[in-house]
Amino acid sequence: MQPLSFPFQQTCFFRLQQGQRSMALVEAEEAVTPAEVYQALNYRSRLHFNKPLVLHFENPLVQMPVWFDFAFDVEVVVVGLDGVVKKTYPVPRSREGSAMFVQFFADYAFAILVPYGFCKEWNVQEGVTVARRTRTSLYSRKTA
Repeated sequence: MQPLSFPFQQTCFFRLQQGQRSMALVEAEEAVTPAEVYQALNYRSRLHFNKPLVLHFENPLVQMPVWFDFAFDVEVVVVGLDGVVKKTYPVPRSREGSAMFVQFFADYAFAILVPYGFCKEWNVQEGVTVARRTRTSLYSRKTA
């Protein structure tokens, strides 16, 4: 597959919430097409990872592969169809000679790729934290 240019064209915002406590709105890049989701952060250096990347799953009932071969450490935040964070896990940077890791996502609304340490800093907890995503295009229509 030919590498796609980055950053991807779509942006969105997401907000993390625990109970009544709502955290800051975070701007993110969004992978929308299957090719963008599959590529994710591959072919980028840490310098080109300026904001979180939201992997949008167009049809959550169909498995979506994501190829993890990143040049830097990343954490993955997986969000269920109900908006609750279902799991978080680190993906260490790939090393020369290491096997390619492919993760298949199904039954999830989206996943967020964040810099390593984000989950601890923002106190993201599985089964407790809620993530809400809003596309940038919605804001532009409301303010136009």
